Amino acid sequence: MSALTYLLTRKLKNNILSVLKTPSKLIFVLILAAFMIFTALTGNEAVQENIYGFRDINELYAIVMLLYSIVFVMISKNGFYNGASMFSMADVNMIFTAPLNQSKVLSFGLFQQLGRSLLIGYFILYQSTLVRDTYGVGFSALIYILIGYGVTVFLAQMTAMVVYSLTSCSDKKKTALKWVCMIFVGCFVAYTALSAYKDGGITIANLVLASRSMVLRFFPVSGITALAVEGAIQGEPLKIAGGAAYCIGFWLLYRLAIKLINSDYYEDVLQSTEVSYSAIQARKEGKAAENAPRNVKTGKIGINKGFGASVIAEKHKIENRRSKVFLLSTMSLVMIAFSVLGCFIFSDMPVGIFVLNVYMLTMGVAAGRWGKELAYPYIYLIPEKPHIKLWYTIKGEFMPLIAESILCFIPVYFIAHTNISETLGMIAGRISFGLLFISVNLLLQRLFGSSDKKFLILIAYFLFILLFSAPGIFTAVTISVLYPFYFIAAYFIMSAVNIVVAAVLAFCCRNTLSISN
Repeated sequence: MSALTYLLTRKLKNNILSVLKTPSKLIFVLILAAFMIFTALTGNEAVQENIYGFRDINELYAIVMLLYSIVFVMISKNGFYNGASMFSMADVNMIFTAPLNQSKVLSFGLFQQLGRSLLIGYFILYQSTLVRDTYGVGFSALIYILIGYGVTVFLAQMTAMVVYSLTSCSDKKKTALKWVCMIFVGCFVAYTALSAYKDGGITIANLVLASRSMVLRFFPVSGITALAVEGAIQGEPLKIAGGAAYCIGFWLLYRLAIKLINSDYYEDVLQSTEVSYSAIQARKEGKAAENAPRNVKTGKIGINKGFGASVIAEKHKIENRRSKVFLLSTMSLVMIAFSVLGCFIFSDMPVGIFVLNVYMLTMGVAAGRWGKELAYPYIYLIPEKPHIKLWYTIKGEFMPLIAESILCFIPVYFIAHTNISETLGMIAGRISFGLLFISVNLLLQRLFGSSDKKFLILIAYFLFILLFSAPGIFTAVTISVLYPFYFIAAYFIMSAVNIVVAAVLAFCCRNTLSISN
């Protein structure tokens, strides 16, 4: 057995033992396994066509290609910043100093990354029932989609490393290549929009038809990978073989590019590994980790507003303004993109668009700036009452939440053709759920503080969301069933219930900052 093979098997064994010997991890894994078994069993049930019939299976293939394209672009762009690390600091200290062939070390890192990619994409498997009832395919289709997802992430990591190796030594090269990539992606987006624009509008049927074109199949990685997944679902060996040959060719091209660039791979990967290691350590120690760019244009410096605890809210305004892209934050752009996507997927069911937005909001609120503020010691040193400081800490989340909710549902009004009342109801509902999720996060901070048991906190987060969202959802469903002609009013009544629950939770957690964790 080679040294790298031995190291890989030992790491796998130690990870399994770590799960078995850590109660929080074991509980988390058991819950995930239970959900997975339930999903697999229900997903393998006989497919029975519903009364509305199944949607076009090509729509599923288009969604898969869109998912792969977004993942590939988002990961590949890391190459313009810190590359894409496939190693831990332990690997750097142990392997980089050993007399091993760099190509084998590179293969070791990429193989590790493929395993992580498959773990990250496990959420895909939980869509089995939805995919089965909507498109008439079984659980095996989700397995193929997950494998394609892992391969896409794997190849995107390689692309990011090539980009980093090409541009790390020159800001001019970085800027030039970034513009080339933006124009390249923009051309594919424009082609898709023009191809789908027929009969005076863009419909889901036109977008699906446009996704079948050979031009979009030439989009790096995602086009052919999605085609291979399609072949696996349909049982077409030729498409599978073509996808496998493409991935192998991409790997060989990557190896050739690394060789031609003639850069020291160890030097290229070291900085990105250190950045990843620092972020992991910060999370373990309960500290806030910011992804700051290398060069920051400060413009106007200083806060110059606020007094006492209100300075915290003013500070958050400035930080939010500096982190925006095209006047919006990255998270807001993602939310709006999913809202537009929901308009096409649930074109005949606006409530589905609302549910998708609320689902995405669970992750957006958790990534808010106010949570990071509580990890710093400075807020605890301000000579103000705890509930006053807490109020100004979360105050900065309100206006972005309202603005983001409005921007998410403006496309719904024009694309899904909802009326004004329904659109306003969905906006109010999303805002109320945002406030409720903020209160749930406050409760978690009150109960767990800076605990390092992240698995248990994650489980508690989703359980609390289900628990405290239940009154509003139950009220809305009851009104919709008993009084179907007043279903729009259900949005506003649900919003009122959510706000009351959020206010009660926030009041109960008002002394969070006075508790030493």
